[in-house]
Amino acid sequence: MPAIAQSNQCRTRQTPFPGARRCVAPNRVSRTHRRLVVFVAIVALSVAATRADDAFKPLAPGVEYRHEVRSAGPQSIHVLRIGRQQKWDVQTGLGKGTVCGLESLSGIVRRVGATVKKPAVAAINGDFYLIKRGPNQGDPSGLQIMQGELVSGPGGGTSFWIATNGEPRIGRVEARFRVIWPDGKTQTSIGINETRRDDGAVLYTAAFGLQPDEPPKEAPTTRTRGGKEFVLGRMAGQPWSPIRPGKTYSLKILEVRNEGGSALQADKAILSLGPGAPAPAAKAGDVVQVVMETNPSLDGVRTAIGGGRTLITGGRSPDLGPAKQPRHPRSMVGWNDRHLFLMVVDGRRSSAIGMTYPEMAALAKEHGCTEAFELDGGGSSTLWAGKVLNSPSDGRPRALANALILFRGR
Repeated sequence: MPAIAQSNQCRTRQTPFPGARRCVAPNRVSRTHRRLVVFVAIVALSVAATRADDAFKPLAPGVEYRHEVRSAGPQSIHVLRIGRQQKWDVQTGLGKGTVCGLESLSGIVRRVGATVKKPAVAAINGDFYLIKRGPNQGDPSGLQIMQGELVSGPGGGTSFWIATNGEPRIGRVEARFRVIWPDGKTQTSIGINETRRDDGAVLYTAAFGLQPDEPPKEAPTTRTRGGKEFVLGRMAGQPWSPIRPGKTYSLKILEVRNEGGSALQADKAILSLGPGAPAPAAKAGDVVQVVMETNPSLDGVRTAIGGGRTLITGGRSPDLGPAKQPRHPRSMVGWNDRHLFLMVVDGRRSSAIGMTYPEMAALAKEHGCTEAFELDGGGSSTLWAGKVLNSPSDGRPRALANALILFRGR
């Protein structure tokens, strides 16, 4: 293309409208053109850097990691992308192996790895939990199924589980846990391994406070006060521990205690009724039915964990509130047909301000997620793959209630 001759004289240019002409200064056109080219190039490079697949770095077969820093914000984003074409064993773990235990993510990973006898590949922090100091500090807010054992019931948030066909699922789970008393008619709704209200009833198992393979210095208890507690034991020939979702258990009343704080035992369960809860007539030797149904049914499910909001379902986001929201450190799990994603966004520091809920959903969509949901955030947000990959906002990894952990499948 011939060079445009430079001149101080004004030259005319044809406009889209016949008969109309405008005067254009050649030097100004050149400068404007150059600025436009530079701007377009910067935008193109920025988009390419944001979306390029080669930005992911392989950590292990089927596992890739990417740390993206965005100047807008600023934001620091950590993503583990796991190929679903390989077989994975998805597990959950508890802090110190108990419902009310707290432990770092690395500690939970080691503990579960020792149980399943293989090294973990990746992990992320789990559910929200009772963080306030007290007898039940560490109690997860929602559902948890650990190696098939139901250790915590669903709360008000979203739950994540691996269906019996191996597919990941998210959604709300309704607990229909209940005890049917000896008359076969009277029923009482119950929770499992949670803070008991004065007018409520809770089934406590060894998972509430007995650390596996670690004899306690003092016998852990139900941590309740007042009310009535029934010590339940196995009947010969009947299925028993561990308690699993979707199952019904026939249990014999071994002892009735007219007070709270019963000691937990590995081979027994404690049914605790608050002082304001009706206490049907039942005595030692009687048999009760403990029903652990859920809707939808989780019969046969071996792995589940609770969380917060659904971010994407069926490729679409629900109403996540206004765009202007507080930004915090965030954690989430997402997936599509090809990949599972574990994501953590750092926050609460000058170099990383975190994200809002709509921004989390947008991030998950950027990576092609058709399903995504929120895990606990704030100082709990931790991503692990051999080591902690992100920068927790507390300045060090926080002790957590539970975690989601990936191992290679068989």
